[in-house]
Amino acid sequence: MLAGLFFFVSLLPSLLPRPWWAQGIVSGLSLAIGYGFGLLTSSLYRYFIESELSVDAKKQAWRGLRIGLPIFVIATLLFGSGWQNEVRSLVGVETIGLGYTFSFLLITVLVFLILIFLSRGIRKLGVRINKILQQHIPPRLGTALALGFTAFIVYYTLSGLLVSNFYRIADASFGARDNTAPAGIMQPVSPLRSGSQASVIPWGKIGFQGRGFVGSGPTQEQISEFTQQPAIEPIRVYAGLASADSAEERAQLAVADLKRTKAFERKVLVIATATGTGWLDPKVVDALEFMHDGNTAIVSQQYSYLPSWISFLVDQARAREAGRVLYDAVLEEYSKLPENSRPKLLVYGLSLGSFGGQEAFSGVNDIRRSVDGALFAGTPNTSTLWRRVTNTRDAGSPEWQPIYQEGRSVRFASSREDMLANQDEWTDDTRILFIQHANDPVVWFSFDLLFNKPDWLDEPRGRAVSDDTRWFPIVTFLQITVDQAVAASAPIGHGHYYIDTPVYAWGAVLEPNNWSIEKADKLQDFMNSSFTSQRVVADAL
Repeated sequence: MLAGLFFFVSLLPSLLPRPWWAQGIVSGLSLAIGYGFGLLTSSLYRYFIESELSVDAKKQAWRGLRIGLPIFVIATLLFGSGWQNEVRSLVGVETIGLGYTFSFLLITVLVFLILIFLSRGIRKLGVRINKILQQHIPPRLGTALALGFTAFIVYYTLSGLLVSNFYRIADASFGARDNTAPAGIMQPVSPLRSGSQASVIPWGKIGFQGRGFVGSGPTQEQISEFTQQPAIEPIRVYAGLASADSAEERAQLAVADLKRTKAFERKVLVIATATGTGWLDPKVVDALEFMHDGNTAIVSQQYSYLPSWISFLVDQARAREAGRVLYDAVLEEYSKLPENSRPKLLVYGLSLGSFGGQEAFSGVNDIRRSVDGALFAGTPNTSTLWRRVTNTRDAGSPEWQPIYQEGRSVRFASSREDMLANQDEWTDDTRILFIQHANDPVVWFSFDLLFNKPDWLDEPRGRAVSDDTRWFPIVTFLQITVDQAVAASAPIGHGHYYIDTPVYAWGAVLEPNNWSIEKADKLQDFMNSSFTSQRVVADAL
């Protein structure tokens, strides 16, 4: 019964449409966990009540199961298809058919059988160890030790063999790619780019994503052609993971390249914390350069070459360190400048880059004292500053889009309309903007989901989140965990895909001179349709 309940709940809608393989993983895990709880409950009942069902009762139970199980499965699949199609209609993708159902059921059964096989193998191992120990020591002590030894063997197998080998293979695979360059990217000729012949950071040590960053972007001519205004060539500085042995040394190299290129004489200077792979979203950085006629400098450094979902497990400390030391190094040089001749200083981060970028600050007031604006997109739930602001939001505002201190210096937005609304009500000079979608599982994933209902499911639903989305212990955690795997490939404007609003976001944080909604719309349409590289976000993150 518990297995059936867990399977039924696993089909409830979560945040994003789940591919058949993802639904199969969630349902298979849920079915196995429910089955395990059912066995545990049955064993405890028999142990404490010390009674067995009669032969007739068992026959009746099996007869009821044979009749009820097919009805239950058919009803569950019908409900599940309806829920899945509801989520798909909310984000504008094709509905599912019978092929989806058969495919996910196959994966469900396969995952369930694998887990049952492994759990029975572990149980047999424990029983065998227990028998050996009880030949030499008292039974109760032997049972306790057998449980401990079995748990140790399982833990060692998972962490010492499977996990460590997985990280080793991932490290070798992505490390090899870090020595290459994206298709069509060549070493920059301009001395205003790291990796050029004039740079203190060699092209050969700048990394895969670093080469993509410094080897692309709008030129002076392209900016001027679009804006019909005089423009200058933007500055891009990037320190790759191989360029120095420590984050501090890489930060110092980046500052040296900033000084060499005269970046501190530009109108706008952005400290950008990259994602796990070292990637910076080209639509975001290109948009800023167009908006300010190229009178900009953007600096970043690499701290990993693993995708963010792996980096989040193994490189959180390095993400924090990278965000903090780069900011400290830039600010040290920046503070030496006369106040009336400093560029506008901004900070930016996406995904794990947002997590790392926020680590440079102790709180909102620290940001307001230190920089002129901040843009954070798709912030992971574990980010300290984001969590503090969200938890202390104004009463009555929802967790998916909080209002903090009446929006004087901090705003949350998920759409063009949010970013354009009430621009004249920013009362602080420093503007801090968090972009997040209500259906972005990267933002809402938390281990608290295992046994605690979150506010965002206890309040009116956010945009494109189904009213049928419910919290259920363990299962909701599994759903949101697996949703993260498809978050960056969601339709534009949903999930972890933030490419449709960077112009409006930068305009909200630091509005250019003589800016207007018409100019913003024109540039955003241009970015979406023709200019910016269409690199795959899911791969880059």
